[in-house]
Amino acid sequence: MAPPVSGGVEVHGQRLLAADTHLMLDVIRAVAFESGLAVHLALTATGAPAEGARRQTRPLTDPDDWSAEWSYLTVWAAAENTDAEADPYLPRPDVHACDAGLSVYRTEPRYWLGTPPIVRSVTLTAGWPQIGLPATTAILALEPTDQPSIGNRSR
Repeated sequence: MAPPVSGGVEVHGQRLLAADTHLMLDVIRAVAFESGLAVHLALTATGAPAEGARRQTRPLTDPDDWSAEWSYLTVWAAAENTDAEADPYLPRPDVHACDAGLSVYRTEPRYWLGTPPIVRSVTLTAGWPQIGLPATTAILALEPTDQPSIGNRSR
C-alpha cells in the first residue's frame, strides 16, 4: 500500500542508521499522513558488499543457476500498536555502477506503515546480513520539521 499523494508533513529528516567501511544505511525522510507514515531509506554499498547485493538481487530466471538465492534489505517497524516486517511500496530501481574499478550499489526503498494519526516515534530495525549489514535498531522521534506540508515527493 502506498501513501496518499498529498497532505503529508515531513516529521523526520535525514539520519545515518549504520555505517561501515563499505556500507551505509540512511533514513532519507519520514512523512506523516492521517492514515500512516511513509519512511524513505537509502542503502549504499561499495566493494564486496556491492557485489554481494548485485548477486542477491539478480533475476532468478536462469534454470542452470543452482545457487538461486535472493535477498534484500529487511526492515521491521514498530509504532504504537503496529509491529511488522515492512515491505517496500516503491522499491526504487537499484543502481549498479563501477567507479574507478570500485563496484557501487545503491537502493532507496520506501515503506508505508499504517499507524494512528499521531505517532510520536517509530522504531526501525534494518539489516541485510547476506551482504554484511547486521541488524541495527534506531528510534526515530517524529516531529514536524521546518518543511512545508508535502505530498509523496520524489528524491
